[in-house]
Amino acid sequence: MLFCEVCNHEGTEQLRYTKEIYVRKDGLKQMLAIKKIYMDYETAPVGVSHMPQFAWELVSDKKNVKQKSYELQIAKDADFTDLIYNSGKTESEESAHVYAEGASLESGKRYFVRAKASDGQEETDWSETASFVTALAGKNGEWEEGAPAWKAPFVSAETDDSYKNVSKGTYVRGTFEIKKDIKEAYAFTTALGLYQFYLNGKKVGEDEMTPGWTSYRRHLLYQTYDVTEYLQKGINGAGAMLAPGWYKGVMGLTKARNNYGDQTAFTMELLIRYTDGTTESVYTDPSWKGCDSPVVFAEIYDGETYDAALEIPDWSKAETTKGDWKPVQLVFFDTQVMRAQYAAKVRVMDRIPAKRIFKTPAGDTVIDFAQNMAGRIEVTAAGKPGDVIELHCFEVLDKDGNVYRKIDMPFYCNHYFANGDMSLFVGDAVEDILLIKPEEDGNAKMKVLANHNTTWHYQRSHCHPTFSWDGKKLLYAADTDEWHDNLFLVDVPETID
Repeated sequence: MLFCEVCNHEGTEQLRYTKEIYVRKDGLKQMLAIKKIYMDYETAPVGVSHMPQFAWELVSDKKNVKQKSYELQIAKDADFTDLIYNSGKTESEESAHVYAEGASLESGKRYFVRAKASDGQEETDWSETASFVTALAGKNGEWEEGAPAWKAPFVSAETDDSYKNVSKGTYVRGTFEIKKDIKEAYAFTTALGLYQFYLNGKKVGEDEMTPGWTSYRRHLLYQTYDVTEYLQKGINGAGAMLAPGWYKGVMGLTKARNNYGDQTAFTMELLIRYTDGTTESVYTDPSWKGCDSPVVFAEIYDGETYDAALEIPDWSKAETTKGDWKPVQLVFFDTQVMRAQYAAKVRVMDRIPAKRIFKTPAGDTVIDFAQNMAGRIEVTAAGKPGDVIELHCFEVLDKDGNVYRKIDMPFYCNHYFANGDMSLFVGDAVEDILLIKPEEDGNAKMKVLANHNTTWHYQRSHCHPTFSWDGKKLLYAADTDEWHDNLFLVDVPETID
């Protein structure tokens, strides 16, 4: 396949030259086509809080082809009978940063987009339909970048002080009734802490680690989900599994907890549009219930402990009768800092099988995935009630081929760096550069190698020592005169007494 791509967002040469063949609706071969539509650089954004900018990818089997005109349509329906915007034939070479001037959006609504273009000789068919979903509008239906008109309270299963200094997970749940046929439905959710959202026993969406780490007092992201297919006529169950996360979990160099708050909580607004043209909203409220989840420990840095004996089958279904459910507590949070998220979401991107399984000389079973990654482990196991399965993640083996996971350092440093064979570590303490040698008993010897005299006045001068490639020298920085960055190169001693 012959393939060459030239791209320019200013519109000068924005067509892709390719041998891909597109077929018109009438069955004829099409030489010029729109391959893909983008909205704010996304192909299907959900949770849009403003009219996005539009772009499209053009392909042609010819060289030196330029767009001469385009037509862009946005509609409330996939048949494009209810248009909110129609550019008409517009003479322009622009195929990026195209704006739908004058079009207005509704809160919590899916919109459909299509485009076609011409090079002056040939005109494309309408593109395949793309779509985007809006988030919650602000007060008076405004769509400026700002806070949504949030009505739902935050509800928490952590109803007493016993939860303030623990890292367990909790459930919150509620029920609601749907009496009419649904046309479309959208949920807007977020939490103080980490959460997973469930409807009628099913996890909603593919997002993980939501709502992410922000400076929560200034900025809390909420997520938007199309939940049309999750709902049913009759009684429905909604719920969330909560964990401390960055919000109230142990964080930072001081290992303090409750940095942003001491109570996890969840909020949900559910917008339902019925086929008869009416709408209904469902919110978290004081009628919701909460209880502890099987996650008895969960921390960003320290992992998770899951007690299968505490599982509550079908906990998020409307008909569940099991579990020690208690009334939730309402938690105040300033919703003026909430903003919609429609990009940069954490999702499972791949599933990687174990490449090999082996035992170390010390007798540990190692599951090797053959690469460093950010992820989680999925395992199938069997056992008796009370059996414990421990999974520990690590990156390297020591020189003897054993698991190298934890060393009890004799002194706290801000950062630790290892040499090539992991036989020495260097750390930047408050005033000194420390050389540390691990011992076979899990302890370590320490030697002050240098005094960095860093004032910490300029963070650009972080000490951050590192070994040379041969492991014989150390390089570190310091702002010893408070005005200049200084680099120091020192020898690594052969022994540590």
